[in-house]
Amino acid sequence: MKRYFLGLSIACASVVAQAEPSVPDAAWSQAWLDAAYQPRHAVLTQSADALMRSVDLVCAQTNAHNLEQARQTWLATSKAWRALDAAPAGPMVLERMGRKIDFRPTRPDDIEVAIQTGDVSNAATRGLPAIEYLLWGNAQPKVQLAKLKQPARCAYLSKTAQQVASHAHFLDQPWQTYRIELGAENPFFRENLLSEHINLLLSSMGSLQKRMPTADGVKPEQFAEWRSGSSHAQFMAQVGGMNLALQAVVQRLREEGSAQLADQVSVEMQQVQKRCESLPQNLAQSAAKARMACHQAITDLRARVQVQVGEKLDLTLGFTEGDGD
Repeated sequence: MKRYFLGLSIACASVVAQAEPSVPDAAWSQAWLDAAYQPRHAVLTQSADALMRSVDLVCAQTNAHNLEQARQTWLATSKAWRALDAAPAGPMVLERMGRKIDFRPTRPDDIEVAIQTGDVSNAATRGLPAIEYLLWGNAQPKVQLAKLKQPARCAYLSKTAQQVASHAHFLDQPWQTYRIELGAENPFFRENLLSEHINLLLSSMGSLQKRMPTADGVKPEQFAEWRSGSSHAQFMAQVGGMNLALQAVVQRLREEGSAQLADQVSVEMQQVQKRCESLPQNLAQSAAKARMACHQAITDLRARVQVQVGEKLDLTLGFTEGDGD
């Protein structure tokens, strides 16, 4: 049986290593997966299937109504991916789903070349960012309808959407395998569950920080999903997914007798949601002070999880050089 465990290589670690780290039992581990991961995966696959169907309809009947429907299903699929990627785990990490579904930065020139050849094998020219470009252009939504009447262009869009759905469904069975592994007699996966889970949450928090620049005079292009104008919605989808996965940490803290620390983590997560949600939908029009408040709330939460939660649960936590702060 293939083991869906990713051993994290921690380069610059802030480590609190203890002899007996917290190890969840099988029932807790599987319940964690069922509550925080299986539902998010299901939303992604359902949304990706809907995106594939809506794109096919655009190519069959290229009109404004069908194009708008495709855009809406893209938005739903991208937010579903953001929510899942907010706290990755198990097979999605091992299979490097981010590279397959969400390769960035978007490369319009390479995509235009790929359209002519019909080759969707290049990771840099496929996935949700490529579909966003094909549906909205470089924030030029009104001209895309005429462009998509070109058979080669719409065919490439259709192939790319099919590929996203295929990649999403590729994890259907691996998630079930991972669940079996978490319930196995051998505790290997459970022994690594919390450290793996929290390290990946820390990485996600670092990703959110990078997605929220704090300088004055920002440009739309500095925000992911600027082409579709959905940067804020996508950001909050990632915050929501992170919050859902973080509930397992809060629960574990309470079970370990640290209700006060659990409350602190919950309050700081609420601050992240409050401060970041208050930003305008067009993040490029937001004040630097407001973006800094959002960024700082994430920094505070991340620091508490990395230091205090790691110490309480006796986990080895850290961050890689690529994680930023």
